[in-house]
Amino acid sequence: MSCIRKKRPRIFLNTRRVVALFGRAKLMREWDGRFRLEGGSHHDEAAAVEWASMFLPEAVLVRPRQTSR
Repeated sequence: MSCIRKKRPRIFLNTRRVVALFGRAKLMREWDGRFRLEGGSHHDEAAAVEWASMFLPEAVLVRPRQTSR
């Protein structure tokens, strides 16, 4: 008797995902486990840092470099 297996969707571990939103800022978890804060104002960044210190203490938030001209 042959067993026919249905194709199941694969879970890709090398994808980014949104962890939380703070105003217009998104706290993203990268595929390698790092956390990155994207967008938002300085107030949104302060709220994200405060939230992470309480609920995600192992996270070190990285903000993308902004080029100055």
